[in-house]
Amino acid sequence: MKKKNQEQRVGRIEPEFKIDLGTIVFIIVGFTVSWINMLIIYYYMEVWAYLSVIFTVMIPCIIIAVKNRYWGYGYVAGFSIAGIPFFFLVDLFIGGYTFCVALFLFIIMWLVFWKTWRSLSAIKTVKE
Repeated sequence: MKKKNQEQRVGRIEPEFKIDLGTIVFIIVGFTVSWINMLIIYYYMEVWAYLSVIFTVMIPCIIIAVKNRYWGYGYVAGFSIAGIPFFFLVDLFIGGYTFCVALFLFIIMWLVFWKTWRSLSAIKTVKE
């Protein structure tokens, strides 16, 4: 007797996009971390300070996104948005640099990691 083909999803099913309290909290956290980072760059103006933007975006974002990818979106969004008022209020270059770098890193991480994870979870396997 033949068994019917059973389809099973690999990975977890991705929920619809919704902004929850955790996303808002991580927007605020990202904004605060970004502002502190920009002040460090402004006062010390060393090469390592400019590189700190890359590390303070990527490492925490990946760690947060493992738990909930929308919280990771919120962290990077807050980090990037903080560059806009800094751009007008404190320093043109540092605010613009932070905004552009955070936005650029968000696009790269979104394309590489989150799109890959989502497409992997959509793969179906057939059990016989």
